[in-house]
Amino acid sequence: MIYKSKLKELFTGSFIEVQTLCTTLEDFNVKYIVQDYKKSALLAGFGITNLNYTHRLLVYKNDYDFAVKILKITNRV
Repeated sequence: MIYKSKLKELFTGSFIEVQTLCTTLEDFNVKYIVQDYKKSALLAGFGITNLNYTHRLLVYKNDYDFAVKILKITNRV
């Protein structure tokens, strides 16, 4: 059986952009996960070529639509 992820990508960008969105989501108690590609690459011994897309913001699928509405209303996306 193939595992289906319960997470959906909301945004990919720099650390500062993702942190700003995280703060907004926290204000509305939306749970999220941040994937740090830069840190992962460094730990694996690789480099990262594009510093504008180093972080990925994920939210649960059932919160995705709500998160998009929040970010549109607050003019974050």
